[in-house]
Amino acid sequence: MAGAVLLCAPAISFATPPTPTSGPASTLSPAKNDSSKTHPHHKTVQERLVEAEKALALAGNEKIARQLADQAESLRSRSLTGAVRMLLSDSQDALGKHDFQNAEDDLTSAITIQPDQSILRRYRAAVRLAAGDNNGAISDLGVVIQADAGDATAWGMLADAERERHEPDAALRAYKQMMQLDPHAPDADKQLKILQTEKDGQED
Repeated sequence: MAGAVLLCAPAISFATPPTPTSGPASTLSPAKNDSSKTHPHHKTVQERLVEAEKALALAGNEKIARQLADQAESLRSRSLTGAVRMLLSDSQDALGKHDFQNAEDDLTSAITIQPDQSILRRYRAAVRLAAGDNNGAISDLGVVIQADAGDATAWGMLADAERERHEPDAALRAYKQMMQLDPHAPDADKQLKILQTEKDGQED
């Protein structure tokens, strides 16, 4: 399920964003009949992320959906600093050695440096899930979803964590939300049937 995706930090371009027009020149009104002199609005990373998430929910096929999902993931990681990226790399190395404590500690340090970057908490939630700390993962994922409700991966991981806690109803609700955000998620229908069966079985 979605929780299998742990610390995927895509390569990001560090191009300097355009500087908005300011100062005395910005007070000059362009001629009404010369729209070519107006400066187009440069969308923020957050605005572009919201657009990518909306497009993902409406994607026509799996190929387009995966491209949009990758685009959204890249935007989520765009503002991470060099120091934080080094900590992510160290965490990934520790995770590869099943050293869950050091992997989590590196991510906690990264969160301390950039507490406003919710994706870092999602990465830590992935480590906590791998270590069997489902409650800790759910705590992190709650913060992620509060900051970025369109993060389909976070919802999928929440479904994983709730399932591990033997809470099939909560797991099913989270997974259905993930499917609304990413209808073409790999094996989504299969996983939905499994969760539905588990929920129905508990009700008997």
